[in-house]
Amino acid sequence: MKIETIDCNLIAAYTKSGIFPYKLGIYLYIADGLLIDTGSAAILKKTKFLLKKENINCLALTHVHEDHTGAAAWIKENLKIPVYLNNNSITEASMGTKLPLYRKLVWGDREGFAADPMPAFIETEKYKFDVIDAPGHHKDHVAFHEKSMGWLFTGDLYVSRRQVVAFKDENINDAINSIKKILNLDFDTIFCGHSGVHKNGREKLKSKLDYFVKLQGEVRELEKEGLGYKEINRRLFPKKNLWSIISRGEWSSLNMVKTV
Repeated sequence: MKIETIDCNLIAAYTKSGIFPYKLGIYLYIADGLLIDTGSAAILKKTKFLLKKENINCLALTHVHEDHTGAAAWIKENLKIPVYLNNNSITEASMGTKLPLYRKLVWGDREGFAADPMPAFIETEKYKFDVIDAPGHHKDHVAFHEKSMGWLFTGDLYVSRRQVVAFKDENINDAINSIKKILNLDFDTIFCGHSGVHKNGREKLKSKLDYFVKLQGEVRELEKEGLGYKEINRRLFPKKNLWSIISRGEWSSLNMVKTV
């Protein structure tokens, strides 16, 4: 696990989850005792040392997906700290996952855990993080904004400028609205759950918004021509994505087309 000091009170921890060739990167952040996301169950052996070593006072989860909550049950049981999650996801979190094979290989099933209702803001000794509703990647997704530092912890809202696959429950229209709202906030650095720290975060989020809006327009124009979703998907994404094949469509460009 690679650990980087971003600020005297903020560290970023990075590793990869899964087995070759199904490995994807994960970042988790600790800011003045606040842990933001936990990574997957598959990396828990790597993260336990860090979690025991650091003085963690509470955990805040951007959303309930297993690659962000995999260690939540262990943390709740062993560190005895609050585990904050969007209120609407608390019931889902209490149940363990039964994942498709490809997600088990990459992330691993997570145990159920007792989450605490997400407050409007989380205050540490040095920072105040406002909780911002940011649906899109997940309907109950949130981001954490530290205005005085210009920090925005985005979970899976950003990931990359250009997205080519989406989960079946992802909603690109919601993501467009969330990014538009977030761009009204005062920040310059974003902290992504998978692609790490981006100093020019505002510009990158704006690029992703432009990409989504362009995709939205292209889909609507092809709909006017009478094309169905599958044909539109073939036109706009002619190359088959490996993850679409492995996931049998659970993670695909077709899911993006359907929601715009």
